[in-house]
Parts: sequence; C-alpha cells; structure tokens
Amino acid sequence: MGFLDMIRNKPNFYNNRGIEEFNIGNYENALEFFNKALKICSECGEIWYNRASTLWELGKYYEAIKCYDKALDINPKQLEVWFNLGVILSGMGKHQEALECFNRALELEGEDAEAWFIKGMILKKLKRHPEASECFKKVIMLDPDFKSIKRRENSI
Repeated sequence: MGFLDMIRNKPNFYNNRGIEEFNIGNYENALEFFNKALKICSECGEIWYNRASTLWELGKYYEAIKCYDKALDINPKQLEVWFNLGVILSGMGKHQEALECFNRALELEGEDAEAWFIKGMILKKLKRHPEASECFKKVIMLDPDFKSIKRRENSI
C-alpha cells in the first residue's frame, strides 16, 4: 500500500476535503466527501456534524436532524450541535424542541450570548415573555454590544 492509499484510508482525509468544499459552497461535493469519511469511521461525531451542516445548507432539514442526532449519540457535549439543531427545529416551528436544545447548549456553555438571544426569541414565540425578557437581560449582561438585542428588547 502506497502513501496516498494510506492517507485515503483515513477519515480525516475525506473530512478535511469535505470542509474545503463546504467552505467554498460546493455542498454536493462536500457531502460526498463526508459520506466517504463516514464509511471509514461511522463513530466520528465531528463528521456527522459536518454532514448535518452540509445537509442543512442543501435544505435537507430532516436528514440534517438525523445526522445531528447521530453526532449527539456519539458525543452529547457538542455545543455547536445542540445550537444548530435548535436553530433548525425553531425554523421548522418546533419551538419546544428547539428550546430544549438551547437549554442543553447553555448547560455546556452558559456564557454564550447568541444562544441566550435565540433562546429568548424562542420563548417569545412560545408567548413566555417574562422568561424571554430574562434571556435578553442576560445577553446584555454578557455582551452589551450585541447588535440584535437592541432592536428586540423593547418589543417584548
């Protein structure tokens, strides 16, 4: 087996190529590379996350959710997975499920102003205004220059 063959049998080779394709907007190509990486290592949470993010960009939300779930099965302490899953679910109108995702994300990183902001927006959609207001106060405390919060705090 030659050097190139050895490299091509490593999931990172395909994962890195997928990331390169993703970063330039070639999502179909990225997906192919992530699929190849998963054939080598089906228990690599990062690759499931990358595949999910690619599917999200392609508008394949249900498939993306399944991949994010798989990434969480492997490692439930991935903040960015909880965050992205929450955003997708909220966009699909599944606000209660999205709220649970942001609660999990904030358990992992309680100082994430953007997560607090999105949690506040979800609570607002659920008509839980006092809780939403508390989230927005937390955002201002964590990041006084947070741009979106200035427009939103008076609308609650």
